[in-house]
Amino acid sequence: MNRRIDISLRVSLTLIFVALAVWFFWEEKDEFSTLEWPSTIAVAMMSVAILLNVFLRSVYNFVTARRFAAPVTLMESFMLSVVTTAGNQLLPGSFGSGLRALYMKRVHKFPISYMASGTLVFLVVNVLLVSLVAIMLLFLIQWRLGYGRVDLLLLFPAAVLFIVLALFLARSRDETVIEDRQSWYRSFINSLVVVVTERRLLLTATAIVGLGFVVSSIAWTAVLRDYAPNTAVVEAFLLSASQIVSGFVTLTPGSAGFQELSGLYVGRSFSVSVVELLAVLIWVRILRVGIAVAVAIPCLGLLGRRMLVPPNGEARQRVAKGPAAQNR
Repeated sequence: MNRRIDISLRVSLTLIFVALAVWFFWEEKDEFSTLEWPSTIAVAMMSVAILLNVFLRSVYNFVTARRFAAPVTLMESFMLSVVTTAGNQLLPGSFGSGLRALYMKRVHKFPISYMASGTLVFLVVNVLLVSLVAIMLLFLIQWRLGYGRVDLLLLFPAAVLFIVLALFLARSRDETVIEDRQSWYRSFINSLVVVVTERRLLLTATAIVGLGFVVSSIAWTAVLRDYAPNTAVVEAFLLSASQIVSGFVTLTPGSAGFQELSGLYVGRSFSVSVVELLAVLIWVRILRVGIAVAVAIPCLGLLGRRMLVPPNGEARQRVAKGPAAQNR
């Protein structure tokens, strides 16, 4: 019953955001009609940023899986990240992440608790690092552009606290339904300790988050300057940070609505108009979903074929032994 309520809430929020977008578009249709299409360079840069971020996430998943002795390949990890991204963008309830967990358990006997601990560390590093950079950007905006956003200085730390707590609670709730509560908890804590105390994994997560943020921010700079050439680099980087942080509010597929609202709120001090900014946010989302689905279709076929083939017995034993197997 709780699961039904949860899904119903997610679907309802999604429909509300879609209805609000349609209403706003209808009210401002005249201004929307005067907007130019984004330039080829802006679309190309955002497309590269989207694909590169998916690849970077797959590198972290690959390194983490290898640390726990799962014989996954980098290409396999990339395909899983693509399918996960497409599923999370289209369906409520983090469907893509569940599909990835099912694949890893079926093909590589990779415990869900291991994957959950690695994912949790990556998400927390992402939220904390990007939020810290966003706060620094706010001071730079005050210094270089002469206006301050005290509201964002308060909202970013509050958002970090909320998201981190929600991530812990969501992982605890979702995964214990699948496996026995006590055994899952022990396995999760053990694997979490391994990830947190493993310097290589933390450095990998930090480097990937930092590189992904820079790539996304450069793309957002090109996109915003398409509509408002006077947009400062620090403003585009701040918008990029808001999109990343709000992207962890998974109450709707792909954080639809929440990213757009955060973008409009952060960008209200920019030289770009509300209509222009909303148009940018909408076509970037369409591009993100389109790329994810287009790349995920062949990947899903290849991964589905592997799921139908029984995994190698030797690989099963090695992963079942966990981190200790790699140290032999």
